[in-house]
Amino acid sequence: MIEICRLTKRQVDPSNKEKIPAQLEQIKVFSLAVGHGIGSVDFVECIGEIEENAYEEMLKSCGKYASFKLGNLSKYFELEVFPEHAQQLVTEMPDCFLKEQFLSLKEGYIVIRKKI
Repeated sequence: MIEICRLTKRQVDPSNKEKIPAQLEQIKVFSLAVGHGIGSVDFVECIGEIEENAYEEMLKSCGKYASFKLGNLSKYFELEVFPEHAQQLVTEMPDCFLKEQFLSLKEGYIVIRKKI
């Protein structure tokens, strides 16, 4: 089974008057989510699950970039997809639950992980 999780809570103070570039903001959010180098993301919420065989079938219909990015799940057992990745992925993916999630990703990130 493959879990699809999404960052749902932020540890960044939105009232911060100093504007930092969006790319740096993403790094800040991600580093806060991972926490202390233990590898567990503790404030993402599971938003869905996909059977492994359905995920593999979806990969067969993907373009080159999407096949590479999403295909790394079998190698690393966990992937992070940020908005800039999602924009590239949706153009190469068939219609599916995962594509819907990528289309709605404007900030934060989505984690795709294999349940062991």
